[in-house]
Amino acid sequence: MTGYRRCLGIGNQQISELNNMKKYDAVSIIGTALCILVIAFAFVRNMKNPAPRAVQPAVPVESVESAEEPMPEASSSNDSGQGTVTSDGGDAQAEEVIAKEAALKTEPHVLSVENEFSATVDTNGRGVLAVSLDKYPVQTKKPEHKDMPVVMGKTEVPFMSLSTDFTLYQKNQGEITDKSVTTHRMDDKRQLQFDESWTVGNATGADHDYEIVYTLTVTNLGSEKRTLSELWLDCGALPSFLSDETNVSFSRGITGSMAYGSVEKNAGKLLQMKDITAKMTPEKAAGYALTPANWICVDSKYFVFALRELKLDDQGTVFRGFRADSPRVLPGEFFHAQGRLPEISLEPDQSRTITVTGYAGPKKYPRLQQMGQGIEAIVGMNLFFFWHADWMGWICRVLLEFLNWVAGWFPASIAYGMGIILVTFLVKLIFVPLAWKSTRDMRKMAAVQPQIKALREKYKNDPQHLYYEQQKLFKENGVSQFGGCLPMLVQIPVFFAMFNTFRGAIEIRLAPFLWVKDLSMPDAVFGLPIHPLALMTGATMYLQQRLTPMPDPNQGKMMNIMSIVFIFFFYNMPAGLTLYMTVNQLFSICQMLLFRRWEKKNAPAEPQKA
Repeated sequence: MTGYRRCLGIGNQQISELNNMKKYDAVSIIGTALCILVIAFAFVRNMKNPAPRAVQPAVPVESVESAEEPMPEASSSNDSGQGTVTSDGGDAQAEEVIAKEAALKTEPHVLSVENEFSATVDTNGRGVLAVSLDKYPVQTKKPEHKDMPVVMGKTEVPFMSLSTDFTLYQKNQGEITDKSVTTHRMDDKRQLQFDESWTVGNATGADHDYEIVYTLTVTNLGSEKRTLSELWLDCGALPSFLSDETNVSFSRGITGSMAYGSVEKNAGKLLQMKDITAKMTPEKAAGYALTPANWICVDSKYFVFALRELKLDDQGTVFRGFRADSPRVLPGEFFHAQGRLPEISLEPDQSRTITVTGYAGPKKYPRLQQMGQGIEAIVGMNLFFFWHADWMGWICRVLLEFLNWVAGWFPASIAYGMGIILVTFLVKLIFVPLAWKSTRDMRKMAAVQPQIKALREKYKNDPQHLYYEQQKLFKENGVSQFGGCLPMLVQIPVFFAMFNTFRGAIEIRLAPFLWVKDLSMPDAVFGLPIHPLALMTGATMYLQQRLTPMPDPNQGKMMNIMSIVFIFFFYNMPAGLTLYMTVNQLFSICQMLLFRRWEKKNAPAEPQKA
């Protein structure tokens, strides 16, 4: 608040005059009451309407192989991208094809990359049914589930599954290896052959982890030219959270999305749940179906399904459009999308090949930045107020890399907690010169307050001359009017960067610290809804403002109330964020006390009386 005081140009000698003002100010009371009502309304709303929970499977992904789920005889997309099309029972040829296809049905097959992930692929052409992430256990309070890996996907809406505007039948048995699954299907007229494969582990190096490469080769077996314009590839479905324990907080609006890469701006565009349900009109849906996209994805709080690096005959291209919706075949709210593949024309006996690189894994910010084309926007680290800024993303990346580096110095039980503390201390240390300059400017401003008061009295009827004389006085005494505001303005982007990093970094997920079991969730003690760090945030905020001189007593009372209000505001925030807020305020208090001691020690001695 020292900066606020400096911006107003109020000195110590004026405080006594302000104290003589009426005890209660109507504007302050009304403003405080409105703040409390808004925060209380948002808090109650979040408690009554928690973010949708994802039901974590009680069995590992391998159980998908034995799931008793009936396979459709033949599948095809209708206008909404879902549905089943069956042949006319009177068509003897179609019945023969269906009977032959039924005999070719095989069980799903698991493709795995050691110590990374396992993908359960349907061997009959329905795509990737589930992805199990070996390095990421679920967030849960149930002891029997704590060692289970996160499982992405739903068998009802497979990832990287092809949809067409006609029926496809299985032609013959596909090929299966430990790294790939290949299927062969045909249209109902037996004029087009669709050879599809899903491959993992071909690429080497960390830059290609969690990738699944989908390859589609279409061959025209007929005698006429064919043009295929309605080929859609499914991006799967994900809820906001992939755990049976969710963080009901004010950040719920930025957990999960359907997103696409804008070709025009080479940046990511996010659609929230309301955008793809309540706000989705037929006109918008038709527009999206014709909107080119570099990539398409659906994501939860920490994980993502993405379709990217689209190629047609080895030539890079873009998706012709996409569908974004919340599929009704699943309970609860799920983000779901499909990408529209390029239109292909086929002469008789001609083949065309489409390749899509899929990513099914964690939303690690450096990994997403390596992909390029703005896909890292889904993490939300480039958020600055209500805008997205590339420079904010860069600051967050630097902070995150430093956090990971510092965390490597400590044992896992306290690594990221100590990382947050040391990163906060370093940032605070960087801004010490600005804070000290602000303190000195405040002292200079206080010294000239008697002269300013005299000028105001002398030129009370001449505002222009008063302004001129004030500026002249400031210049002669080396006083900066905005010296107190500058540190605050400079630190605002850094605060947002710290907020974004500690709120969205997957590295903090399941990271313990002292009594905190998971820094990405609110801390609790003895299983009770008591969050000590949130209480400490309010307490340190109260102590900090008590040590800060207030030019207006009513303002001080308002800040006391706001300290309590902020306890409710941060109560359900992730523990990593409340740890940062608490530590930051503790360092501010220590800094303020040191400055006071330094000023007292170096203050000029008072002249002795004769």
